[in-house]
Amino acid sequence: MGFTMLFESITAAASVGMGCGTCCGSGISTALYGYITTHVKNMKQTFRAFLDFFLGKFLSVILLCCIASIVGKNIIDDSGKLFGIKTAIVVDFAMLAMGNWLLIGWIRERYGNKDCKTCNHCNTDTKNQSDIKNANPFALIGMGIGYGISPCTPLILMTGYASTLPIGFAAFLGAVFAVASTISPVLFMLLLSGVLAGRMYKEIPRYIIWFRLACYIMLIVLFAISLLKEVNLL
Repeated sequence: MGFTMLFESITAAASVGMGCGTCCGSGISTALYGYITTHVKNMKQTFRAFLDFFLGKFLSVILLCCIASIVGKNIIDDSGKLFGIKTAIVVDFAMLAMGNWLLIGWIRERYGNKDCKTCNHCNTDTKNQSDIKNANPFALIGMGIGYGISPCTPLILMTGYASTLPIGFAAFLGAVFAVASTISPVLFMLLLSGVLAGRMYKEIPRYIIWFRLACYIMLIVLFAISLLKEVNLL
């Protein structure tokens, strides 16, 4: 492998990544904005939540590029299949399961299925209820992984480049792509989510728990519809 090929690959990763963006129309982007806005209270927590999401995306993209380097071919084909598996179906199913898990947690929180001896919040205090649920890092990392493995033209291009590189360079290629695709949207997301979350907790704290419910239902509906569409295309 020559220096020219490596340079072209890294340049492509940076340029394509910056044009791609973290939330380029995926249903996960809608879920992410809604989840962050209703589970953080300030800019600091927003930044931490985004880092959790980015970690999942970062690791999944690097892993895909490393696998492409090892097997020596583009592991995501033009039809969006990863190793012959329709990845979109797996992602939709996982996100649908996450939405149901979050909804069940909301119901348990709302109707007091907790030991009062270990809880400092009263179920009759709606304002305090809005502060019970904080952002779950595993949920955010899961969203990041789901986004990272979702087939798209830029990702297919990156795995194609990675298949021609040694594993170390392939990992670096994936890292560059993941970082570059986050640079522009991260600033907007941090500003928007942080400001909205802060104002919501200050001005309408008693309604946040219901806004959170709406986000969970939206997450379930979005990915249920997407899953049905993918299954019908089989």
